Amino acid sequence: MFIESCHVYRTKSTEIVQRSSSMITNMEDARLFIESKQGAGIVYTLDRMQALMTALDHPEKKIKAIHVAGTNGKGSTCAFLSSILQEAGYKVGAFNTPVFGDAKDQITINQYPVSDEEFVLACREIEGAVSAVEYERKEMVSEFECFTALTYYYFAFIQPIDVVLVEAGMGGRLDATNVLDEPVCTIITNVGLDHQRYLGDSIKSIAKEKAGIIKPKVPLFTASQGDALEQLVNVGIKKCADVISLFDNVKFKTEKINNSEQLFTYDDSEVNQHYTIRLLGEHQTVNASLSLMVVHYLSKKIFPKIHEEHIQKGLMRAFIPGRWEVVQEHPTVIMDTAHNIEAIHTVCQLTRRKYTEQNVTVLFAAMKDKPVKEMLALLRQLNCPIVYTTFDSDRSMTKEDYKLLETKKLTEEMWIKDYKLGIEQWIKAASDTDVLIITGSHQFISECRQNIRKSSN
Repeated sequence: MFIESCHVYRTKSTEIVQRSSSMITNMEDARLFIESKQGAGIVYTLDRMQALMTALDHPEKKIKAIHVAGTNGKGSTCAFLSSILQEAGYKVGAFNTPVFGDAKDQITINQYPVSDEEFVLACREIEGAVSAVEYERKEMVSEFECFTALTYYYFAFIQPIDVVLVEAGMGGRLDATNVLDEPVCTIITNVGLDHQRYLGDSIKSIAKEKAGIIKPKVPLFTASQGDALEQLVNVGIKKCADVISLFDNVKFKTEKINNSEQLFTYDDSEVNQHYTIRLLGEHQTVNASLSLMVVHYLSKKIFPKIHEEHIQKGLMRAFIPGRWEVVQEHPTVIMDTAHNIEAIHTVCQLTRRKYTEQNVTVLFAAMKDKPVKEMLALLRQLNCPIVYTTFDSDRSMTKEDYKLLETKKLTEEMWIKDYKLGIEQWIKAASDTDVLIITGSHQFISECRQNIRKSSN
């Protein structure tokens, strides 16, 4: 039994009586409330979310949102957009998935996590509706659904903002975030092979799922190409939504990359400019250019206060942890949340471009449901030592899993059980010019990053 009695929450077909006082009074209660939904697992349907939105008086209809999907680049594109809009004086909310640190940090205002007090308040205020939907449907609301509903409610009723950037968690069509009916615009950064169990085994099928965020007469901006772009255009035509392709409308080029920033050019029918960004890699030129294309649209239609100086400063100040992040120098330690084939390919490109003369070591840990064999095949082309490890997750690859994938015997030098100790030992033994690249899983990078930050304090 999910509920007791007193406050009334209206769901689609009935009225459910909910307890009069919430059990959520502090952050520990709020965390337990969210974590209690993990048992629902990954649920790829919108049924419960639609019921939740009804029970919460449709907060998704009361926010001005930009909906962002894609295989890679969502976080970076949102970081560029948020930074530019903030420079122009706008208040920007965001729902970023996944996120480093505390789970509540997925919800931010001007890139700062919501306060503990407001997070507790939001959890307390949606608790009744969540219980009512669970009672009516006789099934648990998932953790991601709960977080998504909490985000929409928070920005609709507790802390209104000028715009909220909403990252889809997986796919698009049936992603919990996709209850948004009329976003300001939609963005699909790119389409690659990831989450095939839910989205399909081909670029076309995955693109079709991601195209589910396209809304009637709402423009879509994308850096997708080939078969993926064709699928997006087809859906756009059916929904009378313009699909604006970055590669068809903009000329852009990375001009220079050094250790801390890179310069690129951007040229469309109205703008020809040089820009500097701190997020490194040619893929970040793509993400920045995509954000610029969106910003130019927003400045004409919705946010007239955006000017060129805001764009210059916003791009330069944009930052996102774990994206080719140099967390230590002399010796150099880099962390990158490359959790699929496309992202590992980018890591390899950056490594070849920046560290041809240095001794490079890769520390790798990944989830079992990722294309680990193909990811490792790319990393082996760097011709540098690869050390495998595991981390605190039931889905993490184990030593036995790696043995099955290794083309040669998995020696003791190729495996460490305790990655924290392994990193410490590498740093002590390395010369000032040596490089350690830590990659393979978002959760793994999050754990490593927190550990290094604690060690440096």
